Amino acid sequence: MKTETIEQVGGAANKVTLAGAGISGWGWLASNEFLGLVGALVAVGGLVVTWYYKREANKRHAAEHQLRMARLRRGMDGDTDLGTLGADE
Repeated sequence: MKTETIEQVGGAANKVTLAGAGISGWGWLASNEFLGLVGALVAVGGLVVTWYYKREANKRHAAEHQLRMARLRRGMDGDTDLGTLGADE
């Protein structure tokens, strides 16, 4: 009888421990600290994405600038081959 009681109390204590851990985990997820952490991670992720695409845009603009400079060095005036504005008038 004593062994059965110890096993029942041990099983009940295990269930109470798991329930307490679950409730504390749920409480942390619902707390302001968790939401603050998620907000900070989203902000850092946005910063990284913005930095990457701005860097790529700067590379693209630098390449376009080099092409424009090469056209100007060859004596071409505009960025297009359509001619200058007002040439037909």
